[in-house]
Amino acid sequence: MQAVTLTFDLEEFDIPEEYGQLVPEREQMEVTRRGTEALLTLLDQYKVRATFFTTGHYARMNPDLIRAVAERHEIASHALYHSPRHEFQMEDVRESKQILEALTGQEVKGFRMPRLKPFAMEKLLDYGITYDASINPAYLPGRYNLLHENPQPHLRNGLMELPSSTTPLLRLPLFWLSFKNLPAALFRYWAAQTLNKRQVLMLYFHPWEFADIHSYNVPSYVKKVDGERLLQRLEKLIVSLQKQKATFLTCQEYIREMPTGQ
Repeated sequence: MQAVTLTFDLEEFDIPEEYGQLVPEREQMEVTRRGTEALLTLLDQYKVRATFFTTGHYARMNPDLIRAVAERHEIASHALYHSPRHEFQMEDVRESKQILEALTGQEVKGFRMPRLKPFAMEKLLDYGITYDASINPAYLPGRYNLLHENPQPHLRNGLMELPSSTTPLLRLPLFWLSFKNLPAALFRYWAAQTLNKRQVLMLYFHPWEFADIHSYNVPSYVKKVDGERLLQRLEKLIVSLQKQKATFLTCQEYIREMPTGQ
């Protein structure tokens, strides 16, 4: 079976802070809501289940939206806050997990670190987290060099690691920035080739990307394709992968159905 997991970091729209623009919290929440609602409509249309890595703070402020997402999709933790103004503490994992479980009735098993920053992964098991999706096994100048990491799903000291997909050759990252900046047909081609080679494709995006963010002070490569145009691009990707007979799974479904270690 060829498996595809679509994952979305459901968080406050705080990326303008990185470039000097402070966006009011209410507006941050609303931008993410608009993108999330558009995504849910598309995923329902194609009967695709996904995993939403959600911050505890966003969930507390938008309980109705989180419950709506949880009706069909997996909810996992994206820590408590996403803003760089809040310093991450490991205890944030426990608190976010409690918030998400109380809101949704789901058992939260997964975690993704905001901005994929390094942290004490081995401590996740202490909080009842059984899988991590914080590794992008690629080289991104100014961000990280993780070419030494195993690009396939694997166990690490009892914790299942689900790395974001990279191409088999050259380890080019198939993540949100390449999705919107590469020619759409080229991204679909590389995604298909990666799926054929590795039998799994793990992609990640942000719901706020699927809202109109052109007016915000972020680089063009962040907002080059957004809103409806990006939604259409995702639709074409889903259709092409379904034609390839790929099976769309949440992260937990993938772990249950695929053998440990690839």
